[in-house]
Amino acid sequence: MLRKQHDQGAHNHGSNSTPKEGPWPQRIAMESLHYYRINREWIYKGKYGLTTSQGKDWYDFRTKVNQHMMQPRVINPHIGQMTEIAIEFIQKIREELRNPITLELPTSFNNEMNKWALESICAIALNHRLGCLKSNIAEDSEPQKMIDSIHDMFNLMFRLELMPSLWRIYNTRTLKKFFNVLDILNGIAIKYITQAKEKLHNETTSNTRERSVLDKLLFIDEQTAYVMALDMLTAGVDTTSNTCGMLLYHLAMNPRAQEKLHKEIKLALPDKESPITVETMKKISYLKACLKESLRLSPIAIGTLRTIRDDIVIGGYNIPKDCDIILGHSLLARDPKEFKNPDEFIPERWIRGETEFPSAKNAHPFSYMPFGFGARTCIGRRFAEFEIEILVLKLLQNFRIEWHHSPLKLHNRLINTIASPLQFKLIDL
Repeated sequence: MLRKQHDQGAHNHGSNSTPKEGPWPQRIAMESLHYYRINREWIYKGKYGLTTSQGKDWYDFRTKVNQHMMQPRVINPHIGQMTEIAIEFIQKIREELRNPITLELPTSFNNEMNKWALESICAIALNHRLGCLKSNIAEDSEPQKMIDSIHDMFNLMFRLELMPSLWRIYNTRTLKKFFNVLDILNGIAIKYITQAKEKLHNETTSNTRERSVLDKLLFIDEQTAYVMALDMLTAGVDTTSNTCGMLLYHLAMNPRAQEKLHKEIKLALPDKESPITVETMKKISYLKACLKESLRLSPIAIGTLRTIRDDIVIGGYNIPKDCDIILGHSLLARDPKEFKNPDEFIPERWIRGETEFPSAKNAHPFSYMPFGFGARTCIGRRFAEFEIEILVLKLLQNFRIEWHHSPLKLHNRLINTIASPLQFKLIDL
């Protein structure tokens, strides 16, 4: 029970402040995932990645990978690669997926979005094309097995972490299934990571191709490179595909915003065959605003979790050290005190200098944190945003997007995932 602090002493940080995280921010680890990793020592070898590590182990790992994951310029060399994948995806939509009569996408399109996300993150992480966008991929193909395993992983972790379970006492059936799913996922991923490593070793020093994240990390620390690549392939599929699907839905439901974005894209790229460049992306600022607004309304996670390191007073309440708190931005981002007309999709609120629409400039900065906060902010943020922006740009160069079904439904688990079939109607421009 939290106790109201009436004596506002020197340690009171006030209602608008947050506890200092310190150099090693801590949060509850996904215990079932960590348990798996310490029981697969031949894979992890004492380095358990950013998801489950704590303290100095987490800090050392994060320090090694930050420069190749978080700097703004890391995405620039991959623009051509991501554009190529987006174009292939659109070609598949035209030739195979879209109904030629109704112009609607099939009920299976959610899985096609997962294939696009897996293809994209493999290209960035490994500089390797899995072939997820090829025609009629078999249900037992390696890409589909990876996608299915990632779905199962999140569902099983939800049951193990948040539902009543005895897995900490003995190996339950759910825990055994969880281990099996991760073994399948890691087995396929390690195969491609090993191939990428061998490819790098066989190249001549004169090779000038753009290096993948794995390539860059292998020069620093081989085990760190392996674990980071595994985490990218695990965490970069469901999160990215669902975030992109939600953005497309919001654009379909808001023709005014979609038309404004169409015009901005047309102005920056009059010819749809023109190459996308860093400078081009800077001219399409409304696209970033649309993504931010979609994430405000439909975040991939409910909030940011932290373990308080010291006794603290926030808003007049005593919070003792080692207490776990959640900054619930999924609720705060819809609070009318923070965002005017909170349930409306208004990308303009994120445009600096915009006066016609409600602005987000007066909202508390911690009311909107879809990628977390501080040193433990999502390390894949730049790649995820970049993949989504390129695909949405190319889609809007080719189609007007409409939605003619009941409102989109979400599954609320460890992450928020789309429960409705993404049956968009795509009308050629």
